[in-house]
Amino acid sequence: MPTTYTASARFSLQATGENNNTWGSLLNTGTIQLIDFNINGWTTKALAGDYSLTTANGAADEARSAMLKFTGTGPYNVTIPSVSKRYDVWNACTAALTITNGSASVVIQAGEVCSIVTDGSTGLQRVAPRVFGGGITVSGASSFTGALNLNASQINNVLDPTSPQDAATKAYVDATAFNMAAGSLPGQTGNAGKFLTTNGSAASWGYAVTIGAGLASVSNATLTVNGAASADVLTGTTTAKAMTPGDTYNAFAEVTLTDAATIAVDMSTFINAKVTLGGNRALGNPTNPKVGQSGFIRLIQDATGSRTLSFGSNWKRSGGAPTLTTTANAVDVLEYQVITSTYILYNVLANPS
Repeated sequence: MPTTYTASARFSLQATGENNNTWGSLLNTGTIQLIDFNINGWTTKALAGDYSLTTANGAADEARSAMLKFTGTGPYNVTIPSVSKRYDVWNACTAALTITNGSASVVIQAGEVCSIVTDGSTGLQRVAPRVFGGGITVSGASSFTGALNLNASQINNVLDPTSPQDAATKAYVDATAFNMAAGSLPGQTGNAGKFLTTNGSAASWGYAVTIGAGLASVSNATLTVNGAASADVLTGTTTAKAMTPGDTYNAFAEVTLTDAATIAVDMSTFINAKVTLGGNRALGNPTNPKVGQSGFIRLIQDATGSRTLSFGSNWKRSGGAPTLTTTANAVDVLEYQVITSTYILYNVLANPS
């Protein structure tokens, strides 16, 4: 009966009566030395691409080694035999290695030293904590999917951060908290009660805004108001802006209406207005009136005069439509008050002087 071999480590199994007078030599080289290598053997392999460990029955091979060190660049795939085995693996390459038995795989990052076990099939796992001899990039199968619990242990010998996503040590934070950008943070002496502010490029100290009763005063600060423009006051729809005295005053400025057969009256564009009548005209129903709005419209005769004016149905006055002063260049003043969107109360002051 010829020599056979063990399934996982490929040791020689001599048949009864085989290799008469030479079994000692075969036992030493084909089994005992290989067992020693299987327990303690170290193999260093320089990789230039994907690689499969060598195997041999009853002779030295790479796959029987207890410890494997890989050098080179990467990333590469390394195939181990699909038999039960444990390895200590050191990835001294510059990129990750994927160790596979053909059915399962694990990723070992650059610089990482770890132990793996395989049942020769879908079972291929790490069995020891990771040790990193160089930098670590957490990615792929080695990504952290939850919190990293160090069990109250310290992380020592950490370099100062260089990227916004780097971790910072306590010493680094303490040293830079009030020495930002080599002393550009302003000094604290003489700035009691002030707060740190920035214009986007330089830091400085400034007062907090203190508002007096009834929003009547602002002390120790320059208050920048998101002010309403006169157009915001006229439309009356803006709620997110403050109305300053200047905005209010500008909204009352007299606006010139366009002379036409029917004069358009858009009350979202004026409070006070004027129009020069170039012929017999009609004053149209106001658009966009705001309940409570009041003001005046000066009605001016042109140099010819004798111009008449009728009124849209939404203009309401006791006693019917008034008669304008028809003298050339005469000025009558229409005063109005918006009661509803279709009821604009008015009266005309004839040629006040």
